[in-house]
Amino acid sequence: MLDVTALVEDFPDLDEKTTALANDVIPGGSALNAAVAFAYLGGDAALATSLGAPGLMREFITDDLSRHRVEVHDISDDPAYRIPISIVVSTHSLGARMIVNGANEECSRLKNCAELLAREFDLILIDQYERHFVAQYHDAIRSFDGPVIMDGGGWKEWSPEFLRLADIPIVSEVFCASGPEGFAELCMDLGISRWAMTRGGRGVIWRDGDRAGEIPALPVQAVDTLGAGDIFHGAFCHAFAETGSFVGALNEANRIAGKSCKSPGTRRWMHA
Repeated sequence: MLDVTALVEDFPDLDEKTTALANDVIPGGSALNAAVAFAYLGGDAALATSLGAPGLMREFITDDLSRHRVEVHDISDDPAYRIPISIVVSTHSLGARMIVNGANEECSRLKNCAELLAREFDLILIDQYERHFVAQYHDAIRSFDGPVIMDGGGWKEWSPEFLRLADIPIVSEVFCASGPEGFAELCMDLGISRWAMTRGGRGVIWRDGDRAGEIPALPVQAVDTLGAGDIFHGAFCHAFAETGSFVGALNEANRIAGKSCKSPGTRRWMHA
């Protein structure tokens, strides 16, 4: 999607105006942000996403991904599909944000992408979007030799299908209404032995078979938390692909996501 962002000190009241501390118009979406972080850290990232009809928005996004060394594959075969626009307002004072997602439905008319999924990747990240693509290539993803990482921001009606494909789900604390205990039970029922839950300023909890632990959040002066979870996933994927250490990769992701919160937006941390 295309994110139109504003960082403000506080949310304005109804019918009031405020002045932004920072503004940006930038390609976004959880998988895209993760891919950019992965590539920035030195990995080779391929992003499968719907771009749709040619136009300024598509060109803006593909040029940006090219600059960040992300190989992009347009999976849409629908000339009427339009990239959604997301409006994001983040607050400096609260570390909270308001997001208005685009009205567009996900693209359901897809190209044949079997050749892409036949390539030798080290891992796959799925983020609960492009669900029609994931359903169409369910068997190819399930038979993938490497780990499938799942980014679970919030619970969706199709979340169980994504969880069944995941070897390592890393979810936010709002993903499961019954909290970490309920999520641990859900993973046990699905035969998932490795998982983690991010909890913002309260750090990360994780389980790896019979082992479990907690990683405290780093003490940072947060300016903007936008995209921190996406960056966490990109950093985890890079570290895990490099080292194979689950807890080590979580620690590295925790460090980089914390660093990203010290700058506005989703990219400035890379140049801080």
